[in-house]
Amino acid sequence: MKLLIGLLFVFMMVGCGDGVEVERGAYSDPDKVFDEALQAHRDGKYEEALRKHIWFHQYALDYQPSLYGVRLSYALSDWRCLATKYPDALVALEYFAEKAEDEIKDGGDVYSVFHDFESINKVLGNEERTIALFEWLDRNDEWLAEKVSNLARPALIDAEKYTLIGKYLDSERELDMLLMQLDVVSSFDVPGAKGGEMEAYAYETFSEDIQTMVAILAKNGRLDEIERVSRKATEKWDDEGFRAQLKLAQRGVFPERKKNNSACCRQSECVESE
Repeated sequence: MKLLIGLLFVFMMVGCGDGVEVERGAYSDPDKVFDEALQAHRDGKYEEALRKHIWFHQYALDYQPSLYGVRLSYALSDWRCLATKYPDALVALEYFAEKAEDEIKDGGDVYSVFHDFESINKVLGNEERTIALFEWLDRNDEWLAEKVSNLARPALIDAEKYTLIGKYLDSERELDMLLMQLDVVSSFDVPGAKGGEMEAYAYETFSEDIQTMVAILAKNGRLDEIERVSRKATEKWDDEGFRAQLKLAQRGVFPERKKNNSACCRQSECVESE
């Protein structure tokens, strides 16, 4: 019912095609649409900005799959900023969150749809909804819950649901994946890779992910796994600072999460742009 009310409200107030959604044929160049959405926002053309944000969210990946990250970071950030000035944009965001939740419960493409759901909830500050849906998956389909557990993990950590996180943590498999990812970046033969910013970012990410894993294991008393993960990780990267951070993680201390520097609109900027 709440979803239907939101749909009808946006239809009446915004008139975006069939309800809140915009037809695929309305545009065809996602890069151009995104740039135009940002410009329309800056120019105070909020209805136009919302239409283009909606189209970008629905169809950008059909034309350009490489925009996956932009769609769930820059685009949602500016959309949320738009919502501070144009309430219909908030209704539309909430509509797409509810639509994603319904799709997951109906057995849709769980990973990508859950990623949409989690990302929208993050910009809305509604992480409790991410947790609630993950707990629903845990009760109803543990295989699907395992598929999206990494996406739900930050919200679950913030809520201190360590037992539930640990239930879906396969430390051996996750460690192997992290070590492989580091090997891949180290082997890149492109400017900025080895010894450059790309490699530095890879090691920073590796450090945060390993610390997080070890802290989860510590919260669940999985001491043998802590020893194995720590040993293999430091064999891979024998760094004094990393070892010191690992000692904290072994006591159940989580690392400070990296800030999302990709966000193109912060609340202060929203106010200043008016």
